[in-house]
This record gives sequence, structure tokens and C-alpha cells, in this order.
Amino acid sequence: MNMADDLVIRSAILEDYRGVMDIGHLYGGRDYLPAMYEKYLKWFNCYVGEIDGEIVAFHADRLVDAGETLATAAARVKEGYQGRGILAAILKHVHDSYINMKTVKYEVMTINNINVNGERIKRKFTQILERVTVEIIGEVGDFKPNKIDSDQTRVQELTSEDLKEIFQSKEMCSKLFPGERIVPNCYPYRLLPENIPLMMDGCQFWGTKSSDQSKYTTLTVTEHFKLRNRLMFKLCIYGSDAVDIQQHCLKHIHNLNILVKSGTYTSIMIHITHSLDCQDTGTFLSTFEKSGLKINDDLAGNRSIVVEREIR
Repeated sequence: MNMADDLVIRSAILEDYRGVMDIGHLYGGRDYLPAMYEKYLKWFNCYVGEIDGEIVAFHADRLVDAGETLATAAARVKEGYQGRGILAAILKHVHDSYINMKTVKYEVMTINNINVNGERIKRKFTQILERVTVEIIGEVGDFKPNKIDSDQTRVQELTSEDLKEIFQSKEMCSKLFPGERIVPNCYPYRLLPENIPLMMDGCQFWGTKSSDQSKYTTLTVTEHFKLRNRLMFKLCIYGSDAVDIQQHCLKHIHNLNILVKSGTYTSIMIHITHSLDCQDTGTFLSTFEKSGLKINDDLAGNRSIVVEREIR
């Protein structure tokens, strides 16, 4: 009998935390959900799937792009229950909840190059963007940012009005955002002003302008959280000039130092994503190595891939 026949799907609540975590340890200790679960309940529509009172699946989604796109933020099924139609049943439940909303036209998600070859994804979705992922790791005791001299004044934190200015400029968008998407904290958005409040809830945006101050030439997005005793730091880079990007990296190393001093961390893990056409990546990645951190060359999922399909 199909296990999905016994599946009970309901909205996730804070008290489901332990059950959701027991679904399994994912991504080799890099799983963001233990640290972000409460925020997910705030940001997304979250569901659990239960069989005989046991939580066996979790799914999170929300509408973006002014209501045009259904974005999947998380989807997982407990080992032993996979391949039994459970995730398909939850996805049907999610789609049915939006069926009367005529604005919803697309479904989008971000995956990595390890699971991109899944037959369901290849059959139903189209790849619209690919970015490089780099992992940088180190112990707090080895982190020595004061060895680096830098002028960080060119890198300024951006406001929602700054982002609106960028999104309204076709010239800046074409140079900064291949695929006409921005992917802060792993979730893709079209370049629409309606998305700005969603993106800025949890993320900080940083920019540098051209010498004549007429346009932004590099933009970075950062997010951080504590996962056990580890400081997790996400850095999304938009732009291709290695020297300009290096200034951003130096600024973020400075900010990392402030975070380290204000928390109880023993290690640091940084996830950097950048475009495929980034120039001389060694120039800006070396700034992290000079601060005592190192690049993890064994990272298997070294591509971040956005896939999309039309659902109406």
C-alpha cells in the first residue's frame, strides 16, 4: 500500500522542532534548518507530514515576485519513507492551496549539482541560472583578521531605496544579475521592487559605486547565524571585478571579526556564491586565507543552480 495513503499533512508549529530535526542530518553538518527553524515558521508556509503520529516529512514555501512565483525553501523526507509518494503528496497539497490564486504562474527552487540530475527535476524544470559555490572554513583561534590592512570605506550598506534604484536600471541589472535573478540566502527572486522587503528580512546588502558615483558596480549580500558553536556566514557576490570584490571581502572579514568577538563560537564556515564569469577569483579568495581561514577543496556541491517551471 502506498504510504502516502496514511499521510496526515498539517501546518508546522514550533513544538514540531524535535520531530522535524529527527527527519535526519543533511548536508554533512551544514544543515541550516536547526538554526533557522523558528524563522522559517515566520517567513514561509511550513508543513509537516505525519504517519501514525510520527513526523516523516517537512516542506516550506512562499510566494514571491508579486505573487507570480511559488518558491520552495525546503523539502525533506525521513530515510525509510523516501520513494513512497510522500513528498509528491505534500507538493500536491501545496499546489492545491494556491490553485485559486490566478496570479501564480511559476514554481522555482535552488538546488546544487549533486541533486540536479534527479529525473523529476530534469523532466519538469528548466535551469535558468548557475553559480559557483565556495566553502571557507577555520577555527576561531586561527582567525587573525587584524593582519590585513584595508580601506573599507567604499563598501556601503544599502537601503531598500538603493536596491529599488538598482532594480530600475536595466544597465546595472544586466551587468550584476545574469539570468535576471538575485539569489540571496539561496532563494531566487526576480528583480522586482515587491521582493525587496522579503529579501531584506534576514539579509544585509552592500554595494560599491563607479568612480563617478553614477552606478553600482559590485553588490554583495550577507546572512549569518549560529549553528551549535559554529558561525555560519553566507556571502553572495554580484559583479565580476576581482579588485572591487576584494574590497567587499575585506569589509565582510571585518564584520566577521565583530561577530566572533560578540558570540561564543569555536569555528567559522563561510559559503560564498559568485557568477561563472567572475574574474581572477584567487584574488579575493586569498583575503580569507590571509586571515587564517582555508578553502575546503573537498566540497562536493560546488554549484548553486536555480530551476523553474511554469505551473499555469
